[in-house]
Amino acid sequence: MRRWMIGALTGLLGLCPAGAQDALEAEQREFVSRFQAATAPARSSAGERRVAADVLIAELERRGLHGERRPYRAPNVHPLLDLVMPPFSGVNVTATIPASRPDAPVVVLGGHYDSEAGSPGADDNASGLAAVLSIAGALAAEPDRQYTVLLAFFDQEEEGKVGSAALARQLLDTGLDIHSMHSIDMAGWDGDGDRAIEVDAPDSLFPHYERAAAEMDIPVTRVTYDSSDHVSFRDLGIDAVCLGEAFQLRDSSPHRHRPTDTADTLNHAYLARNTRLVQSVLLDLIRGDIP
Repeated sequence: MRRWMIGALTGLLGLCPAGAQDALEAEQREFVSRFQAATAPARSSAGERRVAADVLIAELERRGLHGERRPYRAPNVHPLLDLVMPPFSGVNVTATIPASRPDAPVVVLGGHYDSEAGSPGADDNASGLAAVLSIAGALAAEPDRQYTVLLAFFDQEEEGKVGSAALARQLLDTGLDIHSMHSIDMAGWDGDGDRAIEVDAPDSLFPHYERAAAEMDIPVTRVTYDSSDHVSFRDLGIDAVCLGEAFQLRDSSPHRHRPTDTADTLNHAYLARNTRLVQSVLLDLIRGDIP
């Protein structure tokens, strides 16, 4: 609860005292290290991913949120492949922070939890999970929420965004009114120390990220990604955002998809700042300050 209150106060004040920044860095460092250890050596095989989903359910419970497993099966790219290869299957993990009013639209906040074979996946993408969990604390502490927030931890992003595509379809099939989707994917590497980040966002949302970044003195570049889980929602006509480190500026983690992608190679100050950036925008959104 103390950690969540730090996050909530930071969002409410629109600034980050040094103590709050330090506490956020420590919280996220501890989570990434613990998650990496609990899911070693990787989160790639079906068995490894089942373990990771169980760990995330327990993590949500310890933070006062009820995690749900959402299993799926998805066909191969071509139906003929289904005759010789099993279809994709996995489990997305979700948790709901309800709005203060009934029938409110839904904002999806998420990141993928799987990794490539042999990689602990600290930056790709335990960094995104750490950010989502920290932001969830601030959103849950907000007393008047105009939107329901669905936290989503996606399976099989590394296999062609299979998990997020399945969840996006499941959500729309239930008739949910989805306002927007916000994904965090690889947000913990800043090799040159310039604090630069990239944001793929539609016209309706990019100005809000740009404003928040300017207030925090964070250089932001608008990009278009054809990978990562936000694409699964964008392809279905939903406004979708992805925040990540500076790929276009050639300052992304050299440890990606390697055994060296570990917690001790992350820039935790950079991850905490990126977390605060997304948190600032989403707090404005759920308070009703963003249309």
